Amino acid sequence: MSFNSVSGGCGSGSSRGGRQFQDLQNPRFCECHTDGKRTRAVIMTSWTDENPGRRFYGCRNWKTKNCGLFDWIDEPMTERAKDIINELKIMKNKESSNSEPMDVEMEFAKIWNVIQMLKEDSIKNMKKTRLVTTMLIVSWMCMACYALV
Repeated sequence: MSFNSVSGGCGSGSSRGGRQFQDLQNPRFCECHTDGKRTRAVIMTSWTDENPGRRFYGCRNWKTKNCGLFDWIDEPMTERAKDIINELKIMKNKESSNSEPMDVEMEFAKIWNVIQMLKEDSIKNMKKTRLVTTMLIVSWMCMACYALV
């Protein structure tokens, strides 16, 4: 998917704040008309507690015209992912309230660590699932052998 940056407003915790992008390969259009032309929708990121970091298509003129264009791009997140991202938002807000400038590399490292932790949890859960499935099959085989005897 190819994106082109479009200037947008900022809004802390807003579902329609921050940087906006256009989808150049699969453009979507609003019902709004600017200068007689259809308005190209933009891709925005939700930062609400319920959908943190989730991208969606929306109208670039949502503050002045409410055409109602809204379509999620990303699938819903798990509760665990929402909790982790919301905790990171709180940490970021606390850090940004300090007078010191934010260290981008440090923030990236924190997010990378969270991603790695989620991957490790996923792998552990897959291993547990395989183990339980194997144990279940073995127990069925033992019961079948016992029933035959």
